[in-house]
Amino acid sequence: MGKVVVFSFLLLACAWARAQTSERLQNNDLALTGGGQFAFSNPLDLGAAWALEGTFAHALLTVPLMSLSAELPVAGSFNSSIPTLNGLRLARTYNALFITPGVRLRLAPSFPISPYLSAGIGYARFNRQYFDGTTSPSSTMAFDLGGGLDLKVFPFVSLRGEIRDFNSGGVGLQSLVFGRQNNVFVTFGLALRF
Repeated sequence: MGKVVVFSFLLLACAWARAQTSERLQNNDLALTGGGQFAFSNPLDLGAAWALEGTFAHALLTVPLMSLSAELPVAGSFNSSIPTLNGLRLARTYNALFITPGVRLRLAPSFPISPYLSAGIGYARFNRQYFDGTTSPSSTMAFDLGGGLDLKVFPFVSLRGEIRDFNSGGVGLQSLVFGRQNNVFVTFGLALRF
């Protein structure tokens, strides 16, 4: 029985060491997550919209308990039921696209559970659809702040949960009255490390 325990311990130690070595070689991260978008700073908020986010990150600096990466998140929401004003016209729905390159600070990157914080600045595009069927696009600057948690399930695959606030203007008249809009994305999905 003692030999089985020692053999099992050595086998686990070798697997852990191999995982640590391969972890150091994984400089890139590609994730696809889905969930919902909520516009918290909008007093006309009537609900949430479906959201999808893809993110690519490349490690710039890694030390034993943290890593710093450059990241490119691309996020969109579809058919938001949040009414928006454009001049005197009320839009029925809108779609949103956010592209905000930035940085990510990951804590404990080689651990099975790894939290991170991210921030970026970039571009937001809104496409409003009016009740008469016409559309009106607009673009504005946006910045994002967010954080998430990766749970490693396989050597190169993680489950990811993330909350990211894309702060923007340009949705409509309420942006001038109530300030910039907080477009909070809550998403879950998979991340691949390579």
